[in-house]
Amino acid sequence: MKLFPRLSGHYRNLFAAALLVVPAAVPKTHKPAPKASPAPEGKLDIRLLITAEPDKVLKPTKGPDGQYSQAQPVKIAPRNQPLVGILFFKDCKPDAKGNCNLEVDVQGMTPGGQMFQNSKGDDLWRNKKAPHTGFVQLGVPKIRITIETKDPAGVYRVLAVAHDRNNGAEARAEASFEVK
Repeated sequence: MKLFPRLSGHYRNLFAAALLVVPAAVPKTHKPAPKASPAPEGKLDIRLLITAEPDKVLKPTKGPDGQYSQAQPVKIAPRNQPLVGILFFKDCKPDAKGNCNLEVDVQGMTPGGQMFQNSKGDDLWRNKKAPHTGFVQLGVPKIRITIETKDPAGVYRVLAVAHDRNNGAEARAEASFEVK
């Protein structure tokens, strides 16, 4: 499995709210993770989208019908092609300066239970202006995964845990995909 370094830079927020309703793709051959109940208004919430179409989120363009197409979660991952995990969040607690301080831990698990990624304390939205309550914000990190020819078939899982350093709140999101 090949992992690419995270990219930094300016990210756009178009249609991030629509992506909050896209559920994590779980193959029918795998028992899905328990569904999380929606976060109450004002409580930290995150969503994780694993997609092969990151430009539809990061560089959206209108189609001939004037509508923006939405990135779809990967259900069956192609081998030797990059996948991108994109994190969205809402309702972080601003500090006295009006900034959020969110960090994220990301773990990736192979079908056999081995970790292929384990990062802690990555910048999700650190010392940046807090979005308005209820506004869905595209987070900083992008998770990049490539399933290589030699990697085992089965269901891969990616778990993200966000930590709000201003109030101690925590939120989790999980996505999975199948490799044949």
